[in-house]
Amino acid sequence: MKPLNTITHTKRYTMITVGIFLMVAGFYYFIAPFNLVIGGVSGVGLLFHELLDVPISLVVFVLNIVLLLLGWAFLGWKSFYRSIYGSIMFPVFLFILEVFSPILTLPDDEIIAVAFGGFLMGLGFGYVIRFGGTSGGTDIPIKILNKKLKLPLSVSIYAVDGIIIFSGMIAFYATNGIAGGLYAILTVVIAGKVADTVVIGSNALRSVQIITDKPDEIKDLIYQSVQRGVSLVPVSGGYSKHPKTMLVTVITRAEYYTIRNIIAEVDPKAFVFANPATEIQGDFDSRMEDE
Repeated sequence: MKPLNTITHTKRYTMITVGIFLMVAGFYYFIAPFNLVIGGVSGVGLLFHELLDVPISLVVFVLNIVLLLLGWAFLGWKSFYRSIYGSIMFPVFLFILEVFSPILTLPDDEIIAVAFGGFLMGLGFGYVIRFGGTSGGTDIPIKILNKKLKLPLSVSIYAVDGIIIFSGMIAFYATNGIAGGLYAILTVVIAGKVADTVVIGSNALRSVQIITDKPDEIKDLIYQSVQRGVSLVPVSGGYSKHPKTMLVTVITRAEYYTIRNIIAEVDPKAFVFANPATEIQGDFDSRMEDE
């Protein structure tokens, strides 16, 4: 059996960087040329570019700095620290492409833009989340609404991105009509599905089973890191007959990176498998990781 290796900081930030670049490439080459406001800070950047003719990267950078400060004020230092890298690298990559890379010449086919733009942005965002990063931007006001106003996470996301998409539909109504908003929503759906698949499969929640010789250490670290409940089940090897302990917990996609590294650090030889967790009932709390 292949041991579970800890993800190094070098690999982590390399993959987060690759993920952010894929997001920017999907937006710059496929979404921006068709003026599809898909939500997020990049969508706001498109709006200001249309209204004031300012570079999208400049708008994204300024808004990300403002949102970082809001995150520091309302969510604390941890959220601020985790959001710095993505908040800065996204507009930096966007600026580089704006200056040095021409827009792709595409036929007037929004389906191509939606499919490839949504795929690249979802793929990139999936890598960012999978390796414990964040893209910053509107993630911060979404977390603020979720934490301070006690709005469900889904409602917070719909409220923030919905307002941006609706504003974009109005701003570009003369050229895109109502189809612009519908294409934007379709892009978000594709990106979300791709991101979920990259992170941990098609479902956002996973039931994780861990068979280990160090159950107490792993259990304590899981609780300290993500505050998830863990059940301990005594098991024995079918061939070896050796007694072991199986830990069972349900996590969100954003917590997978943390759980994975905990196991790798404490017991690299642990046997780990995850299944889609559907029909969740009981006291599972789908709160944000930084709450």
